[in-house]
Amino acid sequence: MIFALATPIAQSAIGVFRISGAGCCDVFNGALNKPITKYREVFLRDVLWDEVLIDRCSVVFYSGPHSYTGEDSVEVFCHGGLSVIKSLTGVFLGLGFKEAGPGEFSKIAFENGKLSLNEAEAVADLIHSEDVDRGHLSSEAVAGKLSSIISDLGNEVDGLRVFVEGSIDFSDEDYDFILEGGVEERLVKIKSSLVDLIDSSLVSTKKLSKNRVLFFGPPNTGKSSLFNRLLGFERALVSSQPGTTRDLIDSEMFYNSVNMELVDSAGIRDTSDSVEADGVALSNNEIEDSALVLIVLDHNTEVYVESFKSMMDKKNHLLIFNKSDEKNPIDQYDCVVSAKSGKGVQKLKKMIFDSIQQSKNVSKKTFIIRERHLALFNTALSSLDACIEKISNEKDVDVAAEDLRLVRSSFDEFLGIKYPDELLGDIFNDFCIGK
Repeated sequence: MIFALATPIAQSAIGVFRISGAGCCDVFNGALNKPITKYREVFLRDVLWDEVLIDRCSVVFYSGPHSYTGEDSVEVFCHGGLSVIKSLTGVFLGLGFKEAGPGEFSKIAFENGKLSLNEAEAVADLIHSEDVDRGHLSSEAVAGKLSSIISDLGNEVDGLRVFVEGSIDFSDEDYDFILEGGVEERLVKIKSSLVDLIDSSLVSTKKLSKNRVLFFGPPNTGKSSLFNRLLGFERALVSSQPGTTRDLIDSEMFYNSVNMELVDSAGIRDTSDSVEADGVALSNNEIEDSALVLIVLDHNTEVYVESFKSMMDKKNHLLIFNKSDEKNPIDQYDCVVSAKSGKGVQKLKKMIFDSIQQSKNVSKKTFIIRERHLALFNTALSSLDACIEKISNEKDVDVAAEDLRLVRSSFDEFLGIKYPDELLGDIFNDFCIGK
């Protein structure tokens, strides 16, 4: 039997504890002034320990399998005082409950068939959503729509395997299993559905989901000063000496209810300082993991405009001219600012927000998928292509059957019907305590 505080450890109006495990309802009844005998109803009860009133709480009992985890479960809504939370934690430990680890409730729910693996992952994505649009996409997956689509495609693959393997097992029969089953046409349809699904999905990484904005450019162009100005406080060390920033410095900024992670980086130049060189290499690596790159130049570094733009390839970026209080730019820039005076900074904030929103293109997407999902879908597509080619050329049908097995295997790993041993740890360790 496990328990956890499902709300943050902070002074608040209420705190919520979750308990799960066979017999946990009966055990917790022992700490109540009056036992609860009904499930899925809210009861007001006093929690007592050593005949001392700990708190008056709202309590809900759930009987397995009709609960989030599929086991007997309890939810306790207490007052949000830190002393109350600490005292209730002592009660749960005294009753013999074990503190839950990250994602342990959701892991139990997955193991008991209450969630598919994708739905469990979507729960974590929903919790970590930084804006409303991403939250909506995660909710679609939590509701099981993505799992349902992949499950249906998997069932269609199983149906085709019957015809392909039948053509192998009964090759001497006067019956064309491939033709009669419409195998090639149905394979093309499955491939088309999977391609459409990938195209309509937003691939999310941990870093990109945080709307990372990387400050990038030569040393001493005022990247750190602009970074601090956007944040509104001194977060990064500022110096007139080039190469002051030698590591990544990050902090969060909210704008129009969207959370953005600003990342200050080392200036890009050739350097013999090994520590600074490591910082430069780290800055280059961060480009790919950022939602937006701000190339910050000034009147002393305009000669490098084309060089830095060429490093972006197709990466979403804005070209920023800083120190406009000292000199006006010669080239054309997306935004002209002065970190020193604050001129143009509000405009830059809006441009950063608009650029991130446009690059995400969330409004045209249907689901959020992870890189793990995309890799599985691409593996399935490769196997589908190989199978279609063999069926079309009417050769190596026995190998085509193996291609279909690999397609089904990719779908099963997505759904969690089969999975590598280490995968569950990687997924559920990313959850909050109490989820």
